[in-house]
Amino acid sequence: MAIIDILFSKRHLLCLHIVNNPVTMIDTEVVSKIAQKMKAIRLEKGMTIQNLCDRTSLSKGLISKIENSRTIPSMPVFVNLIQALGVPLKDFFEDLTYLIGKDYLHVKAKEYSKIKKEDRPGFNYFHILSQSIGSCTLESVILTLDGKTSGQPTVTDGFEYKYILQGTCEYTINNTKIILEEGDSLFFDASKPHFPTNQNKQKVVMLVLYFLMLK
Repeated sequence: MAIIDILFSKRHLLCLHIVNNPVTMIDTEVVSKIAQKMKAIRLEKGMTIQNLCDRTSLSKGLISKIENSRTIPSMPVFVNLIQALGVPLKDFFEDLTYLIGKDYLHVKAKEYSKIKKEDRPGFNYFHILSQSIGSCTLESVILTLDGKTSGQPTVTDGFEYKYILQGTCEYTINNTKIILEEGDSLFFDASKPHFPTNQNKQKVVMLVLYFLMLK
């Protein structure tokens, strides 16, 4: 398969290299954007995760984790999924960009984008940034939990850090329940089933950092 290099505006550049190498890893700085776009196209086409399973022979669990940025697949897996969506690779990647050439990354609050991970009512995610750091990818989001909201157990291939900006909630990791109050921090192995619960009427706001490990 040919190499694709796409140059955009002065501030952005995306260099995507697709080669005939089964272990090639996609650039981890754009993993989150690819996952978000892939899920958006699937929903736009009215396709279910099961439809993609049938077309790719991948498991529902793996596809769900990829769409929700809870794992980093190899490039062939991403390509397989994109082709199963019926979208030409060049068209899919044409508007995916990231900042380069600076010693820092400044993201204005107005640039945060609302995203969906799992379809959980009352969970509102605002994506801040994703950045590769050594052998892992850092993804940061602001999560707002509406009042009287509880999630279902999820797992992530990596580690997670939570910092409570507002409110109080209960966080369950395996069978351990932890009370988190404003100003509290929590770091844990996210491969263990985990989920938050907001038993109060007031919303809870937390900063979430995902450290996704390369598989």
